Amino acid sequence: MFPAFCDGIDRRGFLRVASLAGLSLAQFFRLQEAAGAASKPKKDVNCIFVFLIGGMPQHDMWDPKPGAPAEIRGDFKPARTSVPGIQFTEVMPGLCRVADKLAVLRSLTHTDSDHGRGYHIMMTGFTPGAGDFNGAKNNNVHPSLGSMVARFARSGAALPPYVSVPCFLRSGGPAFLGAGCAPFVIEADPAAPDFSVRDVVLPEKVTEERSLRRQAALRTLNRFERQVEEVSKDVRALDSFYEKAYNLMTSAKAKEAFAIQREKESIRQEYGMTSLGQCCLLARRLVEAGCRFVSIEHGHWDTHRENTRSLRDLLVPSVDRGVPALLNDLDRRGLLDSTLVVVTSEFGRTPRINVMAGRDHWPNAFSIMMAGGGLKRGVVVGATDKIGASVADRPITPPDMAATVLAALGIKPDTLLYTPLGRPVELAGGGKPVAEVF
Repeated sequence: MFPAFCDGIDRRGFLRVASLAGLSLAQFFRLQEAAGAASKPKKDVNCIFVFLIGGMPQHDMWDPKPGAPAEIRGDFKPARTSVPGIQFTEVMPGLCRVADKLAVLRSLTHTDSDHGRGYHIMMTGFTPGAGDFNGAKNNNVHPSLGSMVARFARSGAALPPYVSVPCFLRSGGPAFLGAGCAPFVIEADPAAPDFSVRDVVLPEKVTEERSLRRQAALRTLNRFERQVEEVSKDVRALDSFYEKAYNLMTSAKAKEAFAIQREKESIRQEYGMTSLGQCCLLARRLVEAGCRFVSIEHGHWDTHRENTRSLRDLLVPSVDRGVPALLNDLDRRGLLDSTLVVVTSEFGRTPRINVMAGRDHWPNAFSIMMAGGGLKRGVVVGATDKIGASVADRPITPPDMAATVLAALGIKPDTLLYTPLGRPVELAGGGKPVAEVF
């Protein structure tokens, strides 16, 4: 039985704070520490990983084909960027202006056109065996990049090392690394007027004075327990994880990071008052406060119909505003070289526009973007053929992409993990970092 505090809330009720997959924060921190850190990176680079669910159309964004027939090239004209010789399309004027900060990989390729399996491949760099990956979101058979970072990156901050916003990103789980390497999930939209991180910020009725009384009561109770019984190491450790969870709730630095409402209105407007824009802003605040990996989901890019209208009016504007704002903001603050920004999706879209004015799934050849983290700026790696259907130069696989992210973060991509059956597997599945961006 847990005794009650003076304000009537028992210890169990108070200490069960924000949860992830049914875990209290204390359990989350306990499992996280149990996961250990067998390999420490030599440098502290963080990552903001933006995943556009559904598949970015390479022809209409990063890899225009102006000489191709109309049913291939689409409705958007090529546009000059801030780097001579590099073109994107006119639908991305904001990204065109910051091309001198970007490394665009135009030759990603894999072989699976299924959404769920594509998520897993691009979130982990690992191709799973047979099975349906469109069901449960936590479907990892290999750890996600964020979980790898949570396992191997240094993290002494009050914030969890791996955060996912505005929801759990499918295939963003830890697999056999265990729940301690799972993301801390912010299940709320930072663009909402009433945005808050559930149970991390103290409930409105709990004043700072009452909070301090509770903390003092907890210390007194713990001293009493140690005096009257021989407490096992496990129980003492459990108390330390409760304390860590409590510290997250009461940390001024953590609360400040989550309090996006305190950001200057001009900065919020620069990012755009959209879900993606404000997720990017929150991610900047989190890495600035010590979080190592933030994943952001932005969905509905499955443009099987009305591709042009969907991109122009609904999908691209928030990316074209939020991502350049993030890069410029990080640069102003001196954080871009220590923060890798990745924009990706599970695959690209078909070269040929279909009868519904849309583009279908196409993993054969597509583009992703990276910036910061010490990578070269203003470069394009790889190329597709004249109609954007296949890789013509420098094929890059998802394991290569994963290896590039890990290498930028100072984690050895060939670090060995062991499955529950004892089978050794490399972090990046045998992929090699894309040397051209380093």
